[in-house]
Amino acid sequence: MSHLDSIRTFLRVAELENFSETARQLGVPKSLVTRRIKALEDALGTPLLVRTTRRVRLTEAGALYRQHVAGLVEELDSLESSISGSALNLRGLMRISSPTAFGIQALRPALASFLRQHPELTFELVLNDQPVNPAEEGYDVVITDRGAVSGQFQEEPLLRFDLVCCAAPGYLAEHGTPAEPADLRQHEVIQYLYNDSGLEWRFMRGEETFRVLVHPRLSTNSGAVMRDAALDGEGITLLPYFLAREDLASGRLVEVLPGYGLPQKIMKAVLPRRRETVRRSQQLIQYLREALASTCPERGALREPG
Repeated sequence: MSHLDSIRTFLRVAELENFSETARQLGVPKSLVTRRIKALEDALGTPLLVRTTRRVRLTEAGALYRQHVAGLVEELDSLESSISGSALNLRGLMRISSPTAFGIQALRPALASFLRQHPELTFELVLNDQPVNPAEEGYDVVITDRGAVSGQFQEEPLLRFDLVCCAAPGYLAEHGTPAEPADLRQHEVIQYLYNDSGLEWRFMRGEETFRVLVHPRLSTNSGAVMRDAALDGEGITLLPYFLAREDLASGRLVEVLPGYGLPQKIMKAVLPRRRETVRRSQQLIQYLREALASTCPERGALREPG
């Protein structure tokens, strides 16, 4: 039994806090996971894990061992990846989670091109607007614009994207067009459920920041639902520009408060530190940065000077 395999198995159990899920993700029997952990503990002469009825937790020695060995394994993986080289021979299944609207609008077309370049690679793309823990749910890469989930994960920025305040022309014709952010208090608004600032919308003009507390009639975790509701004339909303771009160009949506800027957002990739996926995940991320830069351009021409 390889001592290194036992170390890698220990790191995965420490990440997932579950022997059965570790076995499933590694594609090995649960009994083999148990044997590897026992062999490692025997070699070190101390227990590393304690099993309870609901979870597996680290002992004090286990936490210390994990802290030091994880970095060593990561350095080894990096060395092996640099020696084994290139983007050639990427193979196997990669499980990817993405927000629904972003996955449909931008990610899926980019992944199609990557698949053509790597015929031995397969993707399982799950569109999910709920918070996702990549380790617990077995994903190799989680695409998100939300804050980090708990756990030992690597975060890689993919792109910055602009937000645009917009509404359907019919809604504005019926309810009027806001002249300044404070006017939004008198309007129907459509709210992103996980907005970083809650019900407070923030606008900028020059060095000045404007904050307005909105009272949404509809809140949702889906950008696609927000876009459809805005198109149906249900209110004013903040949408990613890549999602609203075609509707703005066609006139189905109209930019509101164009003289005011909005904070940019960051779409990032979150991934567990795993030897068997780290090289292909990093190559996918590098590719996506370049592909998404053209798929999701900034607002540029639409933004008017304040």
